Amino acid sequence: MKLNKYFYENYPLDMPFDSNNPRYVLSLDGVDDILEKIIINKPYSLETADLDKVELVKALLHIDALQLKNGKLGMAVPFFTASDEAVLKELSKKAAKNIGNELLKQKVLLYQIAEKLDNGHSAERNLYHLLCGDIFDGLMFDYLEENHLVTTSRVHKSGLDYLVILYEDTDSLNEYSDLLLCSFNRLTVKGKGFVSFGDSNGNRKDFYRYMRLRELGRLSEQESVWLNDPAEELVEQFNKMLNGDKIDSKYLEIFEYFDYCRNGKIAIPVYDSSASRIVQELYEFVLEITKEQIASALTVIQGDTRLLAVSHKVDVKDIANEIYHLIFGEVNELLVREGIVATPPYVQGEGRYFKAFER
Repeated sequence: MKLNKYFYENYPLDMPFDSNNPRYVLSLDGVDDILEKIIINKPYSLETADLDKVELVKALLHIDALQLKNGKLGMAVPFFTASDEAVLKELSKKAAKNIGNELLKQKVLLYQIAEKLDNGHSAERNLYHLLCGDIFDGLMFDYLEENHLVTTSRVHKSGLDYLVILYEDTDSLNEYSDLLLCSFNRLTVKGKGFVSFGDSNGNRKDFYRYMRLRELGRLSEQESVWLNDPAEELVEQFNKMLNGDKIDSKYLEIFEYFDYCRNGKIAIPVYDSSASRIVQELYEFVLEITKEQIASALTVIQGDTRLLAVSHKVDVKDIANEIYHLIFGEVNELLVREGIVATPPYVQGEGRYFKAFER
């Protein structure tokens, strides 16, 4: 069984790539074999000694991908296999349809709020970033956590704060989890910097994704040189451009390569404090018309024993985090199909996404 790994990190991008880092541990040879044995066997029926590569088991326990109960091993993170697919879709698609229909009814009001933002981009493009991204994959999590419906932060014994999600690598599950518009990439410093929002169908050509590829040694020599500067410097240089200041040609070349600039000019939407006020107004409006349906959909999970992760006693709020991603990903797809928000372009090997800069 091959597993695809997804990470929601609340720690700096430049953390050491070592045994405390879940990306490092879950990239090690033999990890999938160990996880498969634990998944296909009855929960908490195996001991560490029953598995090969004991040190690797200990590493997985260290990052809390596995857990022990009475000396027996079980999964500790949300995971979904082919047997979970029907339940996943049942839990997410119905809720998404209901939520999406409520938003479609309010199209005029959504546009009226978005059109208050004068940044040179259409209401549809701004709604893509602000509604699909900043609200559904941002502010809405605050409401859900306050109401004890999802986990958004989990600090581990290493001191790192992260969540890990695993999916069995099957065509059908990949199509469902990777193709939905529910993935935020951020290279930010104190909440300001480069962001992109889209699906997970490839490796986006953005700073965040390429920093991750650098950890795995998958960049060209030139790309590695360009990304050797700290995030603070990249953000600062782009801010200088926004302020009309001249920057070194080296940085302009980098920004052009990653398509943040074209022909010496900034080519992506920029969202500043004026956008923050509009996001808040939009959030309050959207929350009021969707919160009951979202809460109802996530509450159902707490009593649903059909998901394999539940039988492993994985925290239900961790599982709900991923179910919510699937719900709002489905909602975003509906908004794109109906033309309420802009349609992100598809790039071979990168997926569908739009970039922006927040300051």
